[in-house]
Amino acid sequence: MGLTHAWRMQRVISSARTAYDRGDPTFLAGFDIDPRARVSMKAVRKEIDKIITAVEAIGWECVSVQPFLASVHIEFVRGA
Repeated sequence: MGLTHAWRMQRVISSARTAYDRGDPTFLAGFDIDPRARVSMKAVRKEIDKIITAVEAIGWECVSVQPFLASVHIEFVRGA
C-alpha cells in the first residue's frame, strides 16, 4: 500500500471533487483486488470505508457497494 495507496486515494478524491463541481448527478469509484495477494475481507472492508468516508465529505452520498469479479464498485449520488 504505502505511497501507491495515497496516490490512488488522492486521484479518487480529486475525481470526486471535479465531478461534484461539474454538477454530475452520480459518481462511481472502485478498486481492484489482487487475487494472488490473498487480501483479507477485513482489509477490503477497511478500504471501502476509507473511500466512502473521504468521498462523502465532499458532498456525495453512497448508495451501493457491489463486488464485481476481482474488484469493488462504489456508487454515489449528489447529496441533498
